[in-house]
Amino acid sequence: MTVKIADIQNNDKSEEKQESGSRELLTSFVVVFLLSLFALIVGMSLHPNAYDEGIVLTGSMRVAAGQVPHRDFYSIYGPAQFYILAVLFKFFGQTLLIERALDLFYRALLVASVYVIAVSYVRRRIAVCASAVTLVWLFALYYYTVGAATIPVSLLNLVSTGLVVQAFTHPVSRRRIFAVGVLSGLASLFRYDTGIALLWIHVCVIAIGVTVRLKEDRFSGFIAQCWPYLLGFGVVVLSPIVYYFSVAPVQPFIHDVIFFPSHYYHRARNLPFPTITLKSLDNFAIYLPIAILGVSLFAIVTNYLREKDNGASAYTKLQNQRGQGFLIAFSLLAMAMYLKGVVRVGVIQMYLATIPTILLTALLFEERSVFWRPVRRFIVMATCLTVLSPAWGSLREIRDMYVQHVSLPEHVWSTVRKTSPAIRATWCATTSPLTRGLCFLPEDYRIQAIEFIQSHTRPDQTLFVGVTRHDKIVANDNLTYFATHRLPATRWSHFDPDLQTSAEIQKQIVSELEINLPPYIILDSEYDLQQEPNDSSRSSGVTILDDYLHRKYHPLHSFGQMSIWQRTPAL
Repeated sequence: MTVKIADIQNNDKSEEKQESGSRELLTSFVVVFLLSLFALIVGMSLHPNAYDEGIVLTGSMRVAAGQVPHRDFYSIYGPAQFYILAVLFKFFGQTLLIERALDLFYRALLVASVYVIAVSYVRRRIAVCASAVTLVWLFALYYYTVGAATIPVSLLNLVSTGLVVQAFTHPVSRRRIFAVGVLSGLASLFRYDTGIALLWIHVCVIAIGVTVRLKEDRFSGFIAQCWPYLLGFGVVVLSPIVYYFSVAPVQPFIHDVIFFPSHYYHRARNLPFPTITLKSLDNFAIYLPIAILGVSLFAIVTNYLREKDNGASAYTKLQNQRGQGFLIAFSLLAMAMYLKGVVRVGVIQMYLATIPTILLTALLFEERSVFWRPVRRFIVMATCLTVLSPAWGSLREIRDMYVQHVSLPEHVWSTVRKTSPAIRATWCATTSPLTRGLCFLPEDYRIQAIEFIQSHTRPDQTLFVGVTRHDKIVANDNLTYFATHRLPATRWSHFDPDLQTSAEIQKQIVSELEINLPPYIILDSEYDLQQEPNDSSRSSGVTILDDYLHRKYHPLHSFGQMSIWQRTPAL
């Protein structure tokens, strides 16, 4: 009886300790989230991104108007971001502030998640450093990732992989593995390509974890862990698929998601690996994942060989399996996301691989003492570069905000002191999707073009925002549609090289313009001087759309890099 009472007391103490640890972890999560949110708000740029952020805003506006992605407008992204924003727009109004608030929420959650995952494997101060590096990266790449699906995808990748690592030490409960499948399904609704990759990564992690953990009945153990995951994934993904095919044909979906990316994306968007110069030290982030993955592979192999030592205690083997699972899971995640970015190589495109690499670096730095001296030195050097890269990118972002005068603190200060330039003061005094709640500051010439369209057209009239030449396309302004609250006159409002430069698509655009008859169009030259070593810098020789625009419209006003053209009355 004495033994039983002692056992009960020990169990109670263990449960109390576990509950205390959970409360402490939750408190830490909330604190890191709130601190990160405050830092991100203070560091937020008020300058909207006309292309990437504009694509999300205009797509959400179209969904809020009853349009369906792929069926009614071209999109290479999943529908989740459009529909989440469209719902928020219904409740709070169509303003840029709502999109930014959602984006900041995702970012703060990502920083807090990095901390919680890291602190379960490394010391608290190293976990704090890992989350701080993540925060600095979010600031460094803010302009290029704001509003895009990259941030929520990175968050879902991280959290779901952190939950599935448990498969290496003990069976994951059906509820948890089902939840992991749900998170993976959500990730695929933001980005189809990375979502499918995440599915295979998790299946591989479960398979390897079961193989490491079990000595027999491995197949049945794999099935027992896998079916709840696939069920959760299927529940989330199949419902939107069934809905889409009940209201839309399959052809637009196949074109946007499979045909165009597989046939033209590499030719149209390919970029070579960049060099590292004093002005681009953040490019180290493109090569660091390769180095960290190499060290991780070395650690996985050496740990596996050590586990064969029969003298190791059961506790040591369990700890090794736990660390092994972490290295394997996040290495697979970093590798898959890195391969996704090798077509259009850049710091932004490698971001989905950068975040899991930060976690791998944290664990390797924590355990560096078990490696040979040359490997320890290499890990320390890689850790220093992991900190240097985002710090350098952040300095560039600070410089850009200073030059453009678009930081939130500066705008608040200039508003209080009434020292804002006249055009910005007038702009912020008007009511538009970019000024309600908080005044966002596009370029002066874009402000003038937006104000002209708002004052010369009705909300029920459509708009076309093109480029000066449609036989050669790098990118295009998608922000003006949302800023003026005018729906695009064509489903092809998001431009890609080798798409709108083709005769087939230009004929479709001309046909839609003839049906919708936008009274004004805008031709934007801001991307004319951008040159990339791919199809975006080559002329297709197709001038069908340009010939139509010059025949049916005539120039009326010019605001910097944007010119307003009015439809010529029919004789």
